[in-house]
Amino acid sequence: MKKLKIIIGLGAFLVFGAGVLLAIETIGLEEGDPVGVMKNATPSELIDADGQPVDFKEFNGKVVFVNNWASWCPPCIAEMPTIEKLKKAMPSEEVAFVMVSFDRNPNKGIRWMKNKGFGLPVYFPGENFPRQFITDAIPATFVLDRDGKLLYAYLGMADYSSEVFKAKMKGWVGE
Repeated sequence: MKKLKIIIGLGAFLVFGAGVLLAIETIGLEEGDPVGVMKNATPSELIDADGQPVDFKEFNGKVVFVNNWASWCPPCIAEMPTIEKLKKAMPSEEVAFVMVSFDRNPNKGIRWMKNKGFGLPVYFPGENFPRQFITDAIPATFVLDRDGKLLYAYLGMADYSSEVFKAKMKGWVGE
């Protein structure tokens, strides 16, 4: 029994350590790069929790916080409460939160979010999910301005409820 606890502890440490290492790496896009998902001629598609397609164009005019996550990903789970706090601090008419679940079974992501009591909307990658948001690791977070230009890109776990990040978001919303 003691060996099993040690093995589980080491496994959790390795998973957490990998998440910390990934957090050091930022995505190769530069701030201000046009991501183009909100002005693309072809629909940049998401699937909502009801199974309906959603085009990124529906977020035009809002600052968009995109987070790739999964219910089986410890760093994703660890940062989720901070995203929920950030959402509560932002004006809903100005900021869209797009939580893209990479769970193989969509019901797992939806059920996890509901069971935790979070008010974050769950989406899934659609057939034309923007390639700019496809990464080798999760969590991955992107913030787009009202015109679809990249303001922020980060691979790994972060505290999005920090005063520093909230101030950045409020600045982007105010622009």
